[in-house]
Amino acid sequence: MKKRSLLVVSLILVVMVLAGCASGMRNQAADKGSSEGDYPAPAAPAEEPEPGFSAGMDDRVDGGVKPDAEQASQVKDLAAHMGSKIIKSGYMSVETLHFEDTTSAVTRRVEQTGGFIASSNVQGWSKADAKYKPMRHARYKLRIPSERFEQFMTDVGELGNVTRMESWGDDVSAQYFDTEARLKSLTIQEERLLTILSRAEVLSDIIELERELSNIRYEIENLTGTLRKYDNLVAYSTLELEVQEVEEIRETEEKPVTLWDKIVRSFRNSIRRVTKIAEDLLILLVGVIPFLLLLAVILLVLFGLVKLLSRFGRKPGKQAQNLPTAQQEQNQNDISKEQ
Repeated sequence: MKKRSLLVVSLILVVMVLAGCASGMRNQAADKGSSEGDYPAPAAPAEEPEPGFSAGMDDRVDGGVKPDAEQASQVKDLAAHMGSKIIKSGYMSVETLHFEDTTSAVTRRVEQTGGFIASSNVQGWSKADAKYKPMRHARYKLRIPSERFEQFMTDVGELGNVTRMESWGDDVSAQYFDTEARLKSLTIQEERLLTILSRAEVLSDIIELERELSNIRYEIENLTGTLRKYDNLVAYSTLELEVQEVEEIRETEEKPVTLWDKIVRSFRNSIRRVTKIAEDLLILLVGVIPFLLLLAVILLVLFGLVKLLSRFGRKPGKQAQNLPTAQQEQNQNDISKEQ
């Protein structure tokens, strides 16, 4: 009996173990099926917000501009598409013997190149009226098309003796394209604000949107004015021109190198100075001659008056001195008669 009962118990335990194993296998298969067929698909990535809007808010405009990296890329694209923006400027000083002809030629060549005279100023006297006064001197501020700027300076240099000539350029490409990129970004923001404003219904939102639009339009006007200024300065170069009237054009002497050259130059300068002093003295003497003649006439008149007065002053004295002598002669005659 004991053996039978132990056998029955053993069979029951084996059946229970087999049942547990079968249940575990079914659960594992179910889990595997659910992991392959019933697992939810991954969610689609969220759509990136458009530039100028914050993520998850389709009807709001952020307060900043485009990211620096994107703006820098846009600036590079503009620079590659439009080229460099260079503002050209220059200065010239010219001496001339024929002032009217030179100034007229300058005005004529400015018109021929398609430029214009921004300002002009003429001072001084002509050669005939100058004498010891300063001769005529003209100052011009000229605006010349940039593509003809260098040729215009060469042409003006042929009108007289150029004593000084300078030219330089200022590259404003970075500032120009940065301003243009900011303007484009603000224009996009203005369009989006207008779209939002057309759909707004709350009064407070409308007021806020209009205030933001006013600020953006003010910035757009400033940037537009800056671009126009750059365009004008790039399209028309600026030349400061001075024209000086002179009596003679002096040639530029080479700097002496050897001792003999220095001695010769010093001797020539001394001769030139002595000649200049002699000329000035001669001019002074010739200029003083009328005054000397007048002074001589005055002295002659004074001398004549003095001499005349001296004559009138001497006659009474001589009569007074002659009276005693006549009396004595009369007395002697009387005495001789008595005798």
